[in-house]
Amino acid sequence: MKVLITHELFPPECFRMGERVVYEIAKRLKEKNFEVKVLTTGNPDIKEFDGIPTIRLPMHRYFMNLAVQWIYKHAKDVDLIQTNNYNACFPSFVAGKLLNKPIVCLVHGMYGKRWVMMRGKLLGTLSMLVEKFQIKNNYDKIIFLSDFARDAGLNLGIPRKITEVIKPGIEYKKYKMKKKESFVLFVGRLAMQKGLDYLIDAAKELPEIKFVIVGTGEQEKRLKSIAPKNVEFLGYVPEKELINLYSRALIFCLPSIGETFGFVQLEAMASGCVIISTIPLNYNGIKVEVGDSKQIISAIKYLIKNPDIALKMGKMNREKAKYYDWGRFINKLIEIYKEVLY
Repeated sequence: MKVLITHELFPPECFRMGERVVYEIAKRLKEKNFEVKVLTTGNPDIKEFDGIPTIRLPMHRYFMNLAVQWIYKHAKDVDLIQTNNYNACFPSFVAGKLLNKPIVCLVHGMYGKRWVMMRGKLLGTLSMLVEKFQIKNNYDKIIFLSDFARDAGLNLGIPRKITEVIKPGIEYKKYKMKKKESFVLFVGRLAMQKGLDYLIDAAKELPEIKFVIVGTGEQEKRLKSIAPKNVEFLGYVPEKELINLYSRALIFCLPSIGETFGFVQLEAMASGCVIISTIPLNYNGIKVEVGDSKQIISAIKYLIKNPDIALKMGKMNREKAKYYDWGRFINKLIEIYKEVLY
């Protein structure tokens, strides 16, 4: 089977969580003897990554919404288009319909009304409308990474019959559980949608507790300027050091405003962390409401004061993380491809 994968970014130029999922799909399809090529944005001189052929359009990722002609050109000789929201999905839909090719869309995240929280009333409302316009189309299948994410899609009016949930994977064996220390860990991009203002609010109210923040991003300078002394910003951390941090952290907190799946949360679970998060996935810990600093404070206080309970929850999370397997994910994806093709 020949598959064209379209996504607005692709390694090595960007390797955030969304790009990691696209990379894993491309790599594992190739291992199954699929003919795969990726159409993305970036430096046209980069013709492949890790043996995966790439076509890179020299444009900003937002302009990929206008890339119908390039997707049309490179989809002529394939059996199926695998696209991803945000900016690659609508032009892929148009090209696929013009060519009468099946189109499968993977949804990495949906923010809905929470765009307004992140970008203000004007830009937030516009972003919300664009998101709905991009995703609410008659794709052959729309894949979500969690039941929670699918529910968000159904609330937009996407027909259930074209939706599937496939839980993604992690490299479980990389992660270890060492002697836990009483600090709170966050890992991710320092961006508005991560809800870090609420975590810093909690740190201000809990000066005796250490908070460790790993990552870089557009909000880094501002967040450092408002953070108290008990918050340590580590910036980019190499994988080996990050795995060590996960293994020692008692609590992992992801106060995200609008994500529908948290890979870093899954990595923390595999490392035996107890979870505090706004994302309602299957974890042991405490779910908090979006934007509620008081709930985060209360949750951290409880878990720090009850380390035996926190450790027990962390061990249960480590067992749950075993279920998230890339092999299972790719086999289910291939079943969907066969369904829409035959």
